Amino acid sequence: MSKVENPHCSDIHSRDWKGRYEDEALVTGHGHYSTDAPAGVLHAAFLRSPHARANIRSINISGAQEAKDVVAVLHSGDIASLGFGSVSASIPFPGRDGRMPVNPFRPALAGETVMHVGEAVAMVVAKSRAAAEDAAELIDIDYEVLEPVVTLEQAKSSKIQLWPDVPGNCNLDWTSPEDPDGAKRKATEAAFKLAKHVVEAEVLNQRIAAVSMEPRSATATYDRKKQSYTFHAGTQGVDGVKGQLMMATGLAPDKLRVLSDDVGGGFGMKGMVYPEYIALLAAANITGKPVHWSASRNESFLMDNQARDSVWRVALALDDKGKFLALKVDGDQNLGAYMTLVAVLIPTIHIAGCLPSVYDIPHIVVDSKSYFTNTTPTGPYRGAGRPEANYLLERVIEAAAKQTGMDPVKLRQKNLIKPSQLPYPTPLGPAYDSGEFPEIFRQALEAHDYKGFNNRKKDSAKRGKLRGIGVCGFLEISGGHYHEPARVAFRDGKVVVSIGATPQGQSHITVFTQMVAKRFGITDADVTVTHGDSARDVPGFGAVASRTAMLTGSAVAEAVDQVLDKAAEAAATMLQCDVSDLAYENGAFSRKGTGQKVSLFEIDAHVRETGKKEGLDTTAETDTGPSFPNGVHIAEVEVDRDTGEFDVVSYTAVGDAGILLNEKVVDGQVHGGVAQGLGQAVGEYVRYDTSGQPVAASFMDYPMPRADDMPPMRVIHHPVRCKTNYIGAKGTGEAGTTAAPPVIVNAIENAIAPDRVLNLQMPVTTEAVWRAMRG
Repeated sequence: MSKVENPHCSDIHSRDWKGRYEDEALVTGHGHYSTDAPAGVLHAAFLRSPHARANIRSINISGAQEAKDVVAVLHSGDIASLGFGSVSASIPFPGRDGRMPVNPFRPALAGETVMHVGEAVAMVVAKSRAAAEDAAELIDIDYEVLEPVVTLEQAKSSKIQLWPDVPGNCNLDWTSPEDPDGAKRKATEAAFKLAKHVVEAEVLNQRIAAVSMEPRSATATYDRKKQSYTFHAGTQGVDGVKGQLMMATGLAPDKLRVLSDDVGGGFGMKGMVYPEYIALLAAANITGKPVHWSASRNESFLMDNQARDSVWRVALALDDKGKFLALKVDGDQNLGAYMTLVAVLIPTIHIAGCLPSVYDIPHIVVDSKSYFTNTTPTGPYRGAGRPEANYLLERVIEAAAKQTGMDPVKLRQKNLIKPSQLPYPTPLGPAYDSGEFPEIFRQALEAHDYKGFNNRKKDSAKRGKLRGIGVCGFLEISGGHYHEPARVAFRDGKVVVSIGATPQGQSHITVFTQMVAKRFGITDADVTVTHGDSARDVPGFGAVASRTAMLTGSAVAEAVDQVLDKAAEAAATMLQCDVSDLAYENGAFSRKGTGQKVSLFEIDAHVRETGKKEGLDTTAETDTGPSFPNGVHIAEVEVDRDTGEFDVVSYTAVGDAGILLNEKVVDGQVHGGVAQGLGQAVGEYVRYDTSGQPVAASFMDYPMPRADDMPPMRVIHHPVRCKTNYIGAKGTGEAGTTAAPPVIVNAIENAIAPDRVLNLQMPVTTEAVWRAMRG
């Protein structure tokens, strides 16, 4: 912390809601998105594979080349001629035997083989989007169609090997905890042998799509004189995307600039690089003109990284009193056709990092395998393993309550980690630093009026409805990458804050403007926050993994405090006194007992005049551990006993997101997360038929939650300071998505079969409920 006694520094940075600084431009149509094509650009369109797996015998592009307003037609050879390489690859991540995942070459434009429906084979660049799309249809491709591998079961059992160096299509076999002598696995097995009850469940996390409001779009420009590129796209952090583009193209850092302005949703999907991006850079080079592309919604369903698509087999051991003894988790993850950057983290450390959640489970073993198939590659989507971990655990606990005849709420409460056990070393490695799990559970039950549920159930019955309730705890590991910079600078009478996280609706401008203004004791109007320019802003990791509050926030706060320490030394010189004789308030240092004072801006100018060009400008780099946001969600549903139609009629979310930077923004994050969790629980599903064709590739086939599907919500905060970062914040962006699926599914099951274990799998549709009620 700063050595300066600062009356403006407090835990809760903003309770007063005065609106978001981002909103005026966005709601009046003055936002600027990567979808907005600049004037004078050429437009790109892609011809995509209609087959899930096929060899390319030949490509005839002559018809497209001769079409009106066409400037260029690119194929795989054009990309190769520039020396560009594979589009995506996994981070190094060893499996059970120390073997790293194989990274099959992923082309920007396929030249020999296509590996999933929608893979780009050729690119047309024309003077208009319509001309490019029309010309793309004139390209003739001769395919040799091959039998695809579509499902996890096929990947495991098929004799077809999709990649020559990936036997059995399994690219990663992983286990946790580290157990070189096998003692931990033996202890887990011993606990199961001693158990009075062993409850097993198999749970599906179905494949879903990110469906951001703004489709992926980008504009690439090439400066032939400087031999450098500018790439403008919606990202979640320009430095992360720049790094991936550099790996794919071999470009040096000074030959590539990445820009992002407003971004209409990302959810993890826009943190990655895609084949179209590499092709756009190539097209800009070849044509010498800026080239723009914006995905159609159908293209988004075919090419955006998809999510989840895993199956988990879970076993929970309990003693005769309901105490959890041990947990075994075994899962399979569908990688799709190619590796994406961090897909391997989802079924591995993101699952393990969330277990045992808020419960005291002494022994845990997690095993997972990841398989290639002929489907769209998978990657992070809001939660990225955290919802899967919470879902598998809360579903098996619900089954345990029914199988043992115990009350599901009391069973959970009996096994909560007590405050006296903190810091809690989990069996899988991470240690929980903070939390008040029993109190949050009690608070949630009281806020929801859990005791009044039976009366509400009777009222529903009078109207011919079945009513059910679900109560679930949750905990997730947040942070992802635990290093982040931020810069505070003084420019033209403004404090300019540079961050590396590109917002996609999370209110970064508002939050960090208010945070810096309050910490300095100046007005919000004195602060400007910049992001989205890899040539200007700090090289941050990006807005992913619920990390921005805890990491960017800590870096910003450290930078402010370091500025104050520097300023105090300079102010003491200017006011001819010791630092101990200074008082700080409202953006200025004063000499105690006198009327003398100097503002931060005056101090900055003085420091520059003495020969220090940087003045008070400060870049801080923070290093943290993970944080563990947690809480309890409660949902109630009403089900029509004749049709199976249901509504979520009441929802309570009590959460610990650590120290809140802006309470209203956290409220919004919880609401949005629950909406996406609801979507997965009861509707969203990217299905493929046996030939590898996606059955859901538009909003006609992919049901998204609507506003009137959302229940009335109570959002209550129970902040417990995190001990692993500078400002005590925990993640919050993924909390709702993590908590909502099991609490909604459990509530539906409670309504239609309160005493029976059902094998309900997401998405729990009206038809699924109707069938379940009829056995």
